[in-house]
Amino acid sequence: MSSSATSQEALASSLQQTLSPNTQERKQAEQYLGSIEKAPHFVVPLLQLVNDSGTNDNIRFAAALYFKNFVKRCWPQSEDTEDTEDTLLEEDRRVVKSEIVNLMITVPKRLQLQIGEAVSIIAESDFPEQWPELILTLVSKLSATDYHVNNGILQTAHTVFREWRSAFRSDRLYTKINLVMDQFKDAYLEVFVTTDRLLDEHASNPAALKVLLHSLMLLCQIYYDLNCQDLPPFFEDNMGEFMQTFHKYLVYKNPHAESDDDAPGDLEEVKSSICEIINLYALRYEEEFKQLPQFVETVWSMLTVVGNGPKYDNIVSTGMSFLCTVVRNPHHRELFSTSESLKLICERIIIPNTALPEADEEMFEDDPLQFVRREVESDSAGTRREAAAELVSGLLEQFATETTQVMSQYIQKGLAQYAANPTANWRDKDVALFLVASVAVVASVHSLGATRVNELVDVAEFFSTQIIQHLQNVGSDTGSPILKADAIKYVVTFRSQLPRELLVQALPLLAAHLAHPDAVVATYAAFAIERLLVQKRDNTMLFSPADVQPLAQPMLGHIFTALDSADSPQKLAENEYLMKTVMRIVLATRTNILPLAPAALAKLAAILAEVSKNPSNPRFNHFMFEAIGALARFSCAAEGAALAQFEATLFPIFQGILQGDVVEFMPYLFQILAQLLSMHQGGTELPEAYVSLLPPLLQPALWSAQGNIPALVRLLQSFLQVGGAQLAASGQLEPVLGVFQRLIASRTNDHHGFNLLLAITQFAPPAALKQYLKPILTLCLTRLQASRTTKFTRNFVHYAASVMCIGAQSGAGVDVFFDAMDSIQPNLMATLLSNVLLEAVPKVIGRVERKTTVVGFGLMVASPRFQSAPAYVPLTTAVLDQLATMLMDTAVKETKSQADASAAPASSEDAAAAAAASTVAADEDLDSLEVEASEYQASYAKLATLGDIKIDPCPQIVNPAAVLARSCAQSKPRSLQPSSSCPLISASLLHR
Repeated sequence: MSSSATSQEALASSLQQTLSPNTQERKQAEQYLGSIEKAPHFVVPLLQLVNDSGTNDNIRFAAALYFKNFVKRCWPQSEDTEDTEDTLLEEDRRVVKSEIVNLMITVPKRLQLQIGEAVSIIAESDFPEQWPELILTLVSKLSATDYHVNNGILQTAHTVFREWRSAFRSDRLYTKINLVMDQFKDAYLEVFVTTDRLLDEHASNPAALKVLLHSLMLLCQIYYDLNCQDLPPFFEDNMGEFMQTFHKYLVYKNPHAESDDDAPGDLEEVKSSICEIINLYALRYEEEFKQLPQFVETVWSMLTVVGNGPKYDNIVSTGMSFLCTVVRNPHHRELFSTSESLKLICERIIIPNTALPEADEEMFEDDPLQFVRREVESDSAGTRREAAAELVSGLLEQFATETTQVMSQYIQKGLAQYAANPTANWRDKDVALFLVASVAVVASVHSLGATRVNELVDVAEFFSTQIIQHLQNVGSDTGSPILKADAIKYVVTFRSQLPRELLVQALPLLAAHLAHPDAVVATYAAFAIERLLVQKRDNTMLFSPADVQPLAQPMLGHIFTALDSADSPQKLAENEYLMKTVMRIVLATRTNILPLAPAALAKLAAILAEVSKNPSNPRFNHFMFEAIGALARFSCAAEGAALAQFEATLFPIFQGILQGDVVEFMPYLFQILAQLLSMHQGGTELPEAYVSLLPPLLQPALWSAQGNIPALVRLLQSFLQVGGAQLAASGQLEPVLGVFQRLIASRTNDHHGFNLLLAITQFAPPAALKQYLKPILTLCLTRLQASRTTKFTRNFVHYAASVMCIGAQSGAGVDVFFDAMDSIQPNLMATLLSNVLLEAVPKVIGRVERKTTVVGFGLMVASPRFQSAPAYVPLTTAVLDQLATMLMDTAVKETKSQADASAAPASSEDAAAAAAASTVAADEDLDSLEVEASEYQASYAKLATLGDIKIDPCPQIVNPAAVLARSCAQSKPRSLQPSSSCPLISASLLHR
C-alpha cells in the first residue's frame, strides 16, 4: 500500500513537472515518465489520478493528456507489432475498457475532451471485435432524469462515431455502423424525443435550457455521424419526425437560451449542426429529402436577418454552405434563376458577409503571424467570408454571366467609394478585392494558386489598374496596410495566370516590402516571393538564377534584419515564412549564391546558435537547416575552399548542441555533418575532426532515439563513402556492423540496417566484406526464419543482388555470395530461392534497386556455378520469369524509401517522419522542390535539399534487360519454352 501511494505521488509530481516552463525540468519529467510507462499496470494509477477529484486540476489535466498520448502510442497493434514491442498487457487493456466510459461520465468537460480522444483511438482499434460491449454499455448508462450523465454518454458516443465522417468506405466500417444502429437507434430516438419535450417544459429555466440544449447539440452531431456514410433505413423511416424537430429549432427563439457573450452558445451550436445535417442531406440524399424546399426558404430568410456578432458566424457559414450545395445542383436551378433572386442573394446574403470582421482587424494588428497563417494555410474555412466566396463560386457554376454582372456592380461601387476617399473608405476596396478573387477564381490548388479563371474577368488588367498602385511605394497606405496585404495576396492567388512581364515587374516590388514595418505585409511579401520562385511556365522556371541574383542580397538583408530584431530565441523562431524564403532564395540562386555565402552562413549560424538555446518552432527550425544545407551544397560545389569555412563556422555550434543534448536538432545536425563529410570525396583519408567524432556516434545511447536513426545511418554512409578502406584497416567496421545487427533486429528499423549494409558492401574493400559476409548473412537468415516481413524480404533480395553485382564483368560477386551461403549450409541458396526469395523479386522497389536485382540475379543464373549444380538448374526458368516480370512492370512509381517507411510499424513518430520526409532523386529539380516541415517532436525530418547517397553497385550497366537477355542465352535452360520470357526480353525490352 505504501509503495503504491509513493508511486502515485511520484507520478503526480512528474506530471505536474511536465507543465513547467523550465525546459530542463520538463524534459527530466518526460524522460522519467517514458521510463516507467513500460512497466506493467502503469496505466491504472494514471487513470486513478484522472478520476481523483481531490487531486489538483492541473495534475488531473496533465494525467488525462498523458493518458491520451499513451493510448495513441501504445494501444493500436498491427500485424508487424511484435510481442516484445507491445507495452500494454491484455489485463491493462481490459481495465481501461471497463473503466473509461464511467470516467467520461464523471470527469469535467476539460478532461472529457482528452479522455474522449483516447476512447476514439481504442474504439477504432478494438470496436467491435475486442470491445463488443461498448454500445450496450453506453445505452445502459443513459438516464431518464440526469442529463449531466446523458451528456457524458452522448459525448462519448459522438467521440466514437465522428471518425466515420472521414473514413473510407469498407465492409468493416459498415459492419460497425449496422451494429451501432441495431443497438443504439431505439435509445437514441427516445432521448431525442424526451429532450425536445423537456426543452418545451423548461422553456423559461435558463439553467435547464443550457444542459438540454447541449444534449440536443450532441444529438445533432450524432445524427450527422450516423448518416454521413449512408442513409440508414431507421432514419429514412423517421425522417419526417426528425426534420420537423430540426426545423423547429432552426427557427427557435428564446431569450432564456441566448448566450450573453460573443462566443456561440448551445443554441447557436444546435442551429449550426442542423445546417450541417440538411447540407449533408441535400448533397447525398436529395431524392429522399422531401423537406429540402422548406429548408431552403427558411435558411434564406434566416441569413438575411441573423446578427453580425461572432457568435453567429458558424450559423451563417453553415447556412451559406447549405445554399451553395443547393445552388450547385442543376435540379434546383429555378430557385435562383431570376435576376431578382440573384440580386437578392448577392445583396442580402453575400455582400454583408464579405466585410472584414472587426476581430480580423484586431488580429492583423495584435497577432500578425496568426493572421497570415490563417490566410496562407487555408485555415479560414468556416468563416463568413470563405462561405460567401463558396456561394459565389456555386452561383458562377450555374449562372456565370449573370453572377459576374451582378457582382461587378458591387465591385465597381466599392472601388469608386475608395477612390472618392481612400483614407476613410479603404474597407470598401478591401471588400472589392475580395469579391474580385471570389468571382475570378474558377479552380485553384494551394501549390499553384488559381489554375482556371472566369473568362469574363481580366485579372491582368485589374492588376495593372488596381493592384500595382499599392506595391509601387513601400511607404504608401500607411493608414490601411491591409490593402497592401490584399495586393500581395492578389499576386499570390493569380501567379499562374498573370503574364510573366507583370510578375517580373512585381518581384522587386515585393522584395522591397520585406522591409515594411508591418509584420503582416512583410510576411506576406516573403510568402509571395517564395511562391514566385517555384513558379514554372512550360516546364521552365519562371525566374532563373540570373534573374534572382541581383535581388538576393537585398532580400536576404531585409529578412535577416527582421530576424535580428527578435529579443528571445522564441521570438526569433516564430516566423517560419521568413526562414522558408531564405531557403528558397538560396535554392533559386544556386551557385550564384557564392558571393553572398559567407555573410549568409554567418547569419544562419548565429540564428542556429540562438534558437538552439530553446527550440520552439519546428517549421522555422526545419527551413533553417534546409537553408544551411542548400547553402553548403551550392557554395562548396562552386568553390572547394568554402567547405573549410562551413566546417569552421558550424562545428563549434554543433559541439554545443551535442553537449547540450538538444534532441530536436540532433537528426538535422547528423544530416548536415553527412553532407559536409561527403564533400571530402577524393581525399586520401577521413579528416581528423570526423575521425574523432566516429566513436561517440556508435554509442547505443544515440541510437535509442528513433528520430536519430535515419540521420545517423546517413552519416555512417558518408563515413564509408569517404573512408571505407580506412575504417576497415583500423578495425572500425565491426562496431559499424554492430549497429547493423541492432537495426535489423527491429521491424521498425530493419530497412535502415540494410541501407547501412549496402554502404559497407559498396565502399569497404572486397576482402573486408568477404571476411564479414558469413555472419552478416547468418543474421539476415535468422531474422528471415524467425520474423519475416515483406519489407525485410524485399530488402534482403536487393542486398543479395548487390553483393552478386560486385565485379559484374568477372562474376566475382556471385562466387563471393555463394561461398558465404554454402559455408552456412551447402546449396542453401536453392532452398532460400524456392521458399522465400523468388516470390519477393518482383516486389523490389526503386529504379536503381530494380536494376541491381535484375543484374545481380541475372549474373547468378548465367554463372557456371549456378548452371553446374543440380540443386539450382531447375530454378533457372522461375528466376528468369520473375526478373522478366519485374522488367515488364513499368507502373511502379513508389520509391524504396517511401515503401520502407509505409511498411514500418505505425507510430506517431513514424507517421510524422513519413509526412515530413521528401524523397529526392539524383536528378531532383531543386528549384521547384516543395519542402514541408515536421511536427514538433524529436523525430526524423529529412532535409530534402541534401539528397541521398546513391549506391549503385553496377553503374556501368545502363540496360539491365540486355544483361538478362545474355543470361537467358548463356543459361540455355532446357525447360524454357518458346513462349516463355527470354524471347520477349530480347525482342521488346533490349532497347529500353
